[in-house]
Amino acid sequence: MKQNSNPRQKILLTASELFYQKGIQNVGINEIIATSGVAKKTLYRYFASKEELIEEVMRHRAREWLEWFELAVNDSGNTPKERLLATFDVLRNWYASPNFRGCPFINAVLEIADASHPAHEVSVGVRESIRLHVKQLAEQAGVKDSESFSQQYLLLIGGASLMATIEGVSGGANHAQKVLSTLIDSSM
Repeated sequence: MKQNSNPRQKILLTASELFYQKGIQNVGINEIIATSGVAKKTLYRYFASKEELIEEVMRHRAREWLEWFELAVNDSGNTPKERLLATFDVLRNWYASPNFRGCPFINAVLEIADASHPAHEVSVGVRESIRLHVKQLAEQAGVKDSESFSQQYLLLIGGASLMATIEGVSGGANHAQKVLSTLIDSSM
């Protein structure tokens, strides 16, 4: 975990890491306080409740993850078609990382059953951001129905992410990439 002297940021980064590694429901405020090294009063100065902290963690993770994903994809190919296919190279590397514990946005939705919870809304927003990025790449690549294509892509990324989580291996990205290649070719 990055060291940070800003107490709010320290709490946010600590909670983010703990929520991801142990699950949102399995981490209490006292563990976040102990791990971050801040006083209880300090935590509550910045976050009035665990629910508020969860929302901020999810927003923070969403910004970081989307920035990382889009940058990695854009750096991984010279053409829009290459970048579309490279999405699964990027994801394969993520799935293979030693501390991968599934998609944090899928995990949050599964842990927090309330569809009106802000963490759910953030997760839906991440999904939509991915879809719009892929739709734009598809349009640039010459895909005829980029709207339908982007929805089909979401099925591939969701399936590959779940396979990586359940099986603990990144092979689902290989299968998804092959299907994506066929989908691109049939959509031109």
